[in-house]
Amino acid sequence: MRLEQGVKLISRPGAPGADVAAAKKLLPHLDWIYLGAEFCENLLEDGFCGEAERWQAEGKKVCLLTPLLTERGVKALGSLGRRLMAACSAGRLDPARLELTVNDLGAAALAARERWPFKLAAGRQISHNFLQLEKKHLKAVNRPTLAFFADLGIERFELSPAGRLPPANFHSRAFGLGREAFKVTLHYPYLDLTTTRTCLVGMPYVAPKDSVSGINCLRECEACSFEVDHPWIKEKLQIRGNTVFAAFPKKVQYAPAEAGRLNADRLVYSPLV
Repeated sequence: MRLEQGVKLISRPGAPGADVAAAKKLLPHLDWIYLGAEFCENLLEDGFCGEAERWQAEGKKVCLLTPLLTERGVKALGSLGRRLMAACSAGRLDPARLELTVNDLGAAALAARERWPFKLAAGRQISHNFLQLEKKHLKAVNRPTLAFFADLGIERFELSPAGRLPPANFHSRAFGLGREAFKVTLHYPYLDLTTTRTCLVGMPYVAPKDSVSGINCLRECEACSFEVDHPWIKEKLQIRGNTVFAAFPKKVQYAPAEAGRLNADRLVYSPLV
């Protein structure tokens, strides 16, 4: 089995970022371009539609990443969805080569309500509801949870392994799972640890009872990430915006047979900077 290869871009739509230039050089080796805002709804914008058109014109499949959502994010995603549908109707986008990663059940509900014709995948944040890492073993929770996601149109799950791929119960008859029951996308070389409602540099404190609709985000997080350490943790931690990552500096490449144990058929290099 051949592993599909992808890269996640973090440059703002239309910006000639260094990661965009690098992706262009790697185009012959890439199957997928990942775009969007995986962790923060303040970074969602209509401009990602034009980026999806541009990369599809280069012959690539595109995955649009979406984050946890508040009422503000649902509005932004709805606007972006309408742009995507218009581009599909005009023939500028091929819905068969466009995938939407959701990290919020509200995003899946919006996709169903608006009848978006894109395949859905469960992102790194929401996949923990089905895939759990316990004592270096990766476990699918149970068949009913898988069926719940399947009813939403989700049969692909994204995750970040911490270095080596752990043993998994994915082929266990006791769980009613099988090799073709679902597919996995592996993001590397950073493991996302935790995500908050606000970030360290770009937003004021938002109390649980307050609405985020009036927050003016200046996107300071796009300037850089921060490296931090802690005496209890041997790995270096990276903070970008509202998310903390564990850094695994060596770029990991998994053999097809090794990835196949996790039902993984796609690798995505997801840099921070």
